[in-house]
Amino acid sequence: MMLEIQQRLRELFNFPSEEKTFTYLLRHWRQFTSQTVALEWERHGSDYYAWWKDFDIKIESGRARSREMTLRFRWPRGGSRIIGRGELLALQTRAQQICRRGGPHGAPFVTEDEPPRPGRPQRRLHLTQFKRMKTHESALSQGFGAGYEARVRPLGANLHGDHALFLVSPTGAFVLVGFGPDYNLTALANFWRGNLTNEFASDLHDGDEPFAVRVCGVPHRLEYVRLPGLAGFVHTPLGEVYLCLLGDDDVALVFVGEDGVARCLFRGTASQANGHELLPDEVPVALLERPRPFTPETVADAIARQPKLDPAIRDHLAALVRAARDELGTEYARHLVWALVSAHARGRRTPVIGTHTEIFAWVLEQGDMRAPPKERAGRGALHWLAARSPLFERAVVKRIAYWKNHVEWFSEPNATCIARLGSRPGKDRVVDRQDQ
Repeated sequence: MMLEIQQRLRELFNFPSEEKTFTYLLRHWRQFTSQTVALEWERHGSDYYAWWKDFDIKIESGRARSREMTLRFRWPRGGSRIIGRGELLALQTRAQQICRRGGPHGAPFVTEDEPPRPGRPQRRLHLTQFKRMKTHESALSQGFGAGYEARVRPLGANLHGDHALFLVSPTGAFVLVGFGPDYNLTALANFWRGNLTNEFASDLHDGDEPFAVRVCGVPHRLEYVRLPGLAGFVHTPLGEVYLCLLGDDDVALVFVGEDGVARCLFRGTASQANGHELLPDEVPVALLERPRPFTPETVADAIARQPKLDPAIRDHLAALVRAARDELGTEYARHLVWALVSAHARGRRTPVIGTHTEIFAWVLEQGDMRAPPKERAGRGALHWLAARSPLFERAVVKRIAYWKNHVEWFSEPNATCIARLGSRPGKDRVVDRQDQ
């Protein structure tokens, strides 16, 4: 498949024949995103100025007695946008990073299209002033909203052939709208602009269907790439994924792992590629959803359906959460067990270790709980689990209690774990509770 992709890219863009096309593209992409940038800042009053290519960069002072400053980029064709806020040194570093990656994504803020006042409809400008950009992908571009941009880019070296329409957010996330002649897509851009959830938000909403791939059900949005042949890039926990444009509604997802070898993950239509799962043999997304309502029975049923858990561990955890009721902290014990099972299904196989506060702060970060438990309830949950399961342990270091869970046993329990499951403390109580 990679040979076909290499050949197709060479046909479209007349790349050199002496080396592999994707290797050539990858080298240029990495050079493009790691170019040396040395900004020279000039101070005028309380503001700082620098220049990079055709961009004017300004760090503006904030309010009186405030150390917060704003980083503003001004576009060559006019207009500007605030890129970040913070302290001077941090903003200077961020400006260098943005320039090193080819400049800011999106477009300047459209001053004629301010957010509407309450009770007044929002004004909309027609996208009728597309201009051919001098960037590598030679796209027709027009900005709108608060930094969004419509880019109609050719699918080959022929600027009069088929094109693809992208809506790019200020962060670089994008919607791949469709393919066709450039005059059709420029007209289509304004219609699709109206489909955005909020063009004055800093990024696309999930309902706008930004282009992404999934790892165990978790979406990873691609960042727009301004190079011919490449349209998007994302660094996932498994490796790098690139979106290649090969023709009219013909795209490919190419994966580059730690070994540096390029592999084709998918070739087909853009709608089929969007949301592609990199680990299709892992847990289906539906099995990762938080049980509703979050009762002992629904949580136990959800655990019983997890295919990555060892059968003995699965039965033990299901019985454990069924028994987790009517005692101090048992509700939070269910939250912790489900958070560990969900994280294990998504590929996290390392223990979570810390004080009771740190353990439940981690659960909160996973989105499996709305608020942390009170101190007595948090301690009670961990004591309850440690008394009934060998998968949870307590240790005291300098009079501070630390808790550990054996997530590494969830899919491959060792002989010690199996033996402890057969003679775990409080086993009778769990069974009795379940039978009631």
